[in-house]
Amino acid sequence: MGTPAPSEHREPPNRAWWNSRYVLPGLMLLSTLPFWFVHTPPLIDFLAHIGRYHVQLHLADSPALQQNWDFHWQMIGNLGVELLIVPLARVFGFERAVWLIAVALPPLMIWGIARISRAMHGQLTPFAIAGVWFTMSYPFQLGFVNYWLGCALALHVFASWVQGAHQGAQKSGSVVRAALFGAASCLVWLAHAYGWVVLVVLVGAFELCRNWSREPRAWPSMVLAILRRMWPVMIPAVLMIVWRQGTGAASTGHFFDLNTKILGLMWTLRDQNIGLDTLTLLLAIGLLYLGLRSRDVRLNPPLLVGAATFLILILLMPSLMFGAVYADVRLWPIFFIVGLTAVAPTYRTWRGSAVVAGVALAVFAVRIVAMAVGFAAYDASFAQHLQALNDVPRGASIAVLTRPPSCEQWRAPRVAHLGSLAIVRRDAFVNSQWDASGGQQLLTPLRARGTDFNADPSQYIEALPGGCDGDLSAALAQRIAQIPRDRFDYVWLLDVDTSRLAELPGLRRRYQDDRSALYALNPG
Repeated sequence: MGTPAPSEHREPPNRAWWNSRYVLPGLMLLSTLPFWFVHTPPLIDFLAHIGRYHVQLHLADSPALQQNWDFHWQMIGNLGVELLIVPLARVFGFERAVWLIAVALPPLMIWGIARISRAMHGQLTPFAIAGVWFTMSYPFQLGFVNYWLGCALALHVFASWVQGAHQGAQKSGSVVRAALFGAASCLVWLAHAYGWVVLVVLVGAFELCRNWSREPRAWPSMVLAILRRMWPVMIPAVLMIVWRQGTGAASTGHFFDLNTKILGLMWTLRDQNIGLDTLTLLLAIGLLYLGLRSRDVRLNPPLLVGAATFLILILLMPSLMFGAVYADVRLWPIFFIVGLTAVAPTYRTWRGSAVVAGVALAVFAVRIVAMAVGFAAYDASFAQHLQALNDVPRGASIAVLTRPPSCEQWRAPRVAHLGSLAIVRRDAFVNSQWDASGGQQLLTPLRARGTDFNADPSQYIEALPGGCDGDLSAALAQRIAQIPRDRFDYVWLLDVDTSRLAELPGLRRRYQDDRSALYALNPG
């Protein structure tokens, strides 16, 4: 009954170069390289979160913020960085703390992958190194930092679960162990509820493989045995129920949207270069195919079951769930991480191991260099655009307008929420924060409440098809005419070719560069 524990598959310690003491720290350090050259991490939604963190920390002592925003703590499964920023900002200062949190997430996830690989295979496998490609995938680039923190913590808790199981069954039911894993699971849930789902899937797959029986008559006892073992990680289910019941209905929809799921797969590694990103994804798919077909490699059953479960979830989950967008496709990177970590060479002497490890490291290094160059360019453009705020008075209200996502190239400009840094720099109001429902809400925009310009997505210009790169003066004039002038003092255009703009009625230009402009609104 059951499959052999992962430790039973182990061979003598692997002395290959990719298991030297320097490779893992080197991977973790290399993942931080893109952030060395930036002041503000260019992660799309994270820019908006930075504005929210500022309100969270300074609302009580800023009258300007108080007229623009409201903030109330809630017990929700989406509090990871909100909790971290409080002590870190006191120690390092606000903007440095924000930078440190962003730079720490990829190394934390890389370390978690390595711990799982060693717990399951006794070594850092070449295929697990390929899984490292996905630690800076599109959900991270989108700025889903709480989700990414929750997933990284889930990998570590799962690795500890496996290591504890290897220490002996007699310890698995101890009160101390249950308390530790119960607390750790609640911590993962607080960081992000979807991170907890990742943990439950991984632990459930591991325990299913440990207790599996082909005899249907044994399935009830098998299920009971699994539940007896893994109940500590299920404790946050109580928090989930209380959270969802106490917050009313939240937006859920777009079921079985196959186009979105396929697009999400194609975008899994979207970053700076469509050729490099697509080739890397195809290489990862090829390595998974190798794992399924080649006799030179073997598959770890718990991780294989876990990866298959994530694939099923991606296919069945809606794109919008509990108010969270990309609820399904944000699991693609986790599917690849778990799937690649499941693969290991059958024999230590397999010559293909060195090839896979070498290619995995080379691809990761190339991607990091491309990302570092791109991040430096983002930072330079951000610094240029933010000069527009130099003469904006504290507490001002700014209507941000930018091109819609449908106008973006593969390498996005990442300015959709750059306006939120006006909150940090000027305690300002901007219309690009979220006014969410369904229990996701901590921050509430106040200044333009009751209008169409109070929150995201009011910052997007309705550009005509094919007109993204042309003269947007007509579209801008129409949109600006809708701005309630009793609520806003300025209009800030971002990612717009200002050389093609005609004079905009009712506006006085205060700042302009090649892709942004700030205007003061004439009183209506």
